[in-house]
Parts: sequence; structure tokens; C-alpha cells
Amino acid sequence: MTADPPETHRRYRLGDRVTVRQATSMFHTRTQAYTRGRTGVVVDYRPAWVIPEDEAWGRDDGRVEPFYVVRFRQTELWPAYTGCAADTLETEVSERWLEPAGDLDPAPQPDPAPHPDPAEEDESR
Repeated sequence: MTADPPETHRRYRLGDRVTVRQATSMFHTRTQAYTRGRTGVVVDYRPAWVIPEDEAWGRDDGRVEPFYVVRFRQTELWPAYTGCAADTLETEVSERWLEPAGDLDPAPQPDPAPHPDPAEEDESR
């Protein structure tokens, strides 16, 4: 196993929100299809390792990159999930399959001040 690069070489930090790339692969990958396009949170690190696409071809000297443990809400993975809303799933994902998550839904904006109905104004005069 190859030594993990220094922390500064990791693109993501614990607590970062990440989205698994929505991509297909002609080769073996450990990235489950049901996580692709979904957003989770980095909760742990795994050592850098030969990426599965190279490892599948027996290339132990292949490209090495960090792996992350990403936690997903079950409801994020399966919108029709009927279990507890707090249920989660954790899986390992190589760095090449991750991208920064988009911004959270913007904070709700207060409703603009209602415009008076001209018909109501006329009645009050």
C-alpha cells in the first residue's frame, strides 16, 4: 500500500459537502451507481490507493489518489425511503469521483410587503 499524501494534498476536508460525479465508467469502479449525482458529507479519510479503474487491470503501480468516507442520508439516495429520516449510509469514494457540492438551498426570503389592492383602497374612501 502506498503512503497517504500529506493532508494538504487532499482536496476535501472533514465536514465538506461533496457530490458524487454523475459519470459512467467502462471499467471496474467502487463508486456505486446509486450514489452518483447524490450529495453527502465527508466524515473520514481512507489512505491513498491505486484507483479501482487501474487496480482492475492488475496495475498495482497505477494512479494513486486519496479515498474518502462519504455519509449520505438514506432519503438523499432513495427519495421514496420510508425508514427513519435520520438513517444514513457511509461508503468510500475516490477523489476523482467527487466534486464540491453546490450551495445549499438559499435561505428563504421574507415575503415582500403586500401591495394594497386598489379595489380595497377605493372602498375605504
